[in-house]
Amino acid sequence: MRGSGRVAGVPDVVELTRALVAVDTVDRDETTALDVLAPLLADAGFTLELFEHAPGRGGLIAEWSPAGHAPPLCLSGHLDTVPMGAAAWSHDPLGGETAGDRLYGRGTSDMKGGVAAMVVAATRVAALPGPHRAGLRLVLTAAEETGCRGAAGLAARLRGRPSGPLLIAEPTANRVLHGHKGALWLAADTSGVTAHGSTPHLGENAIYPLARAVTRLAGFDFGAPPHPILGSPTLNVGTFEGGLNTNSVPDRARATIDVRTVIGQHHGGLTE
Repeated sequence: MRGSGRVAGVPDVVELTRALVAVDTVDRDETTALDVLAPLLADAGFTLELFEHAPGRGGLIAEWSPAGHAPPLCLSGHLDTVPMGAAAWSHDPLGGETAGDRLYGRGTSDMKGGVAAMVVAATRVAALPGPHRAGLRLVLTAAEETGCRGAAGLAARLRGRPSGPLLIAEPTANRVLHGHKGALWLAADTSGVTAHGSTPHLGENAIYPLARAVTRLAGFDFGAPPHPILGSPTLNVGTFEGGLNTNSVPDRARATIDVRTVIGQHHGGLTE
């Protein structure tokens, strides 16, 4: 493709990324982000299927199907983001502000910038004269950061509709990667007996046994050889919660654990 290839009515990638960053999709409201993208794709000749797995949690399948004979190239990404974090931001996380050659905002890298790039590229390809060997399919999902719940619903809708190559615009420092680790999320719960904080001997503190168990996970060795591309499996204790107030013995505690697996590991075997 020569030149900028800019299509009338379609913003450039930076402008579109800024428009997406302005929509707060921290575990919510992906449908509003799709409201930014859907008209651009419809105007470019794509057919659209929108699906919500929960109110406001929208996903999109957009297809452009010229008279080609090959399965469509599939471009995919998610529209939700992780939380803002506790540290102060130097720029408004929803502002999409630029400074030098950088664009600041929650999701600029993971992965609203990638989604914007795919949408702009797709509209440009759809504007090119034929013939075309294959079409395009964009699959934009919700709730990727919290278990890929949106992708599960869209996968069911795509059953029996094969795609060709699949490109996912996750941030990879501009390196082409052909896989990633599996994800196994676990929760560990303990229970005890509550009592007043001044008489802890009358209760059973649920935090202590869970804390001992979690400490044993530090540096956990899976006994699996590293994969030549994916590296070694990892384990991270992501959250630890227990108790309702300082002056009571907690009778409940919970830790959540993020395990990333490599080829050759089986999730069922890890939980036995």
